[in-house]
Amino acid sequence: MKMRPAVSRSSVISGVSIAVMSAFLLSSCQRDDEATERPPRPVKTVAVSFNPEDTFGSLVGEIRPRVETNFSFRQGGEIRERDVEVGDQVVVGAVLARLDAEDAQDALRKAEANLFSAQAQQQNANTERDRQQQLYPRTSTRQAFDAAIAQASMAQAGVDAAQAGIRIAQTNLDNRVLKANAAGVVTAIGGEVGQVVGGGQMVVRVAQLGTRDAVFQVPEATIQTTGGDARVDVQLLSNPNAKATGTVREISPTADPVTRNFTVRIGLDSAPDDFRFGSAVRGTIRLSGEPAARLPMTALFSKDNQNAVWVVDAANKTTKLVPVEVHRFDTEDFLVTKGVATGDNVVVAGVQQLRPGMTVRLLEGSAE
Repeated sequence: MKMRPAVSRSSVISGVSIAVMSAFLLSSCQRDDEATERPPRPVKTVAVSFNPEDTFGSLVGEIRPRVETNFSFRQGGEIRERDVEVGDQVVVGAVLARLDAEDAQDALRKAEANLFSAQAQQQNANTERDRQQQLYPRTSTRQAFDAAIAQASMAQAGVDAAQAGIRIAQTNLDNRVLKANAAGVVTAIGGEVGQVVGGGQMVVRVAQLGTRDAVFQVPEATIQTTGGDARVDVQLLSNPNAKATGTVREISPTADPVTRNFTVRIGLDSAPDDFRFGSAVRGTIRLSGEPAARLPMTALFSKDNQNAVWVVDAANKTTKLVPVEVHRFDTEDFLVTKGVATGDNVVVAGVQQLRPGMTVRLLEGSAE
């Protein structure tokens, strides 16, 4: 029987180590090859531009009337007539609507009958007082004369009460007719013919045509950094040539619970006729300040609790992280005063995937 040569344990271990090292070196070379062959990451950039004026961005709002009145009946009832529609122009004293007035007319006729009865009683009481005055003291006593005087006074009080009742009944009848107390245009209808409405319920809404406001939803940061006397430029979205200026007239004391914005009303000095109620407008506040560059919020990157942006080198298309000084944060963008220069290409999409020195490829629409 042939004997096999003995193999030492150290030889086996040495062979396994060499195989493992060879496999590791081979995989490392493969990873290096894959890294060098990885295509550039696509990014989108914008060019930095510093403006000498801080505009705080532009906001879109709408034109609303400064004075808008809700007309309603003082008493409830059924609407018998409505003489206006949305869009109709009305003058002072124009009839807007009427309620059913049969009950009010009956109440007025009853008040008139009460007045006639009170006047008849007053006439009889006055006649009796005059007769007692002639008879006293010859054939009448002082007691009878005083009673006649008191009866005449009571009759006069009855006439006064009846006259007051007529005035009340007439007022109730007049309140069944709704009239405009100012010239304007009808903007809303709150009741139709045949509908029963309550006292104080809006039936017709009229907006005065004399003065108009531009109303915007403004972020809190803009309100805090803008004075109440700032001038606001307003232009129509449908016709940029239609422009007007104004100042802040009213700021809502509370923010909208959903958007956290404040309602700001801009009193327009002289609005053109194209500024119709409900028209969409763009408002801009212009204040001279330190030059700043506006960048979208997606470009912001944070490292070590410091604000920064990724800048693409124009020559070799590689990325570089640059710390910046942020002047103010707005709703969708922020203002930078230091850290970048005019013309720098700042990455605005996919900043979390970038690393220093990474080769990138600019997407369509990016700044060159």
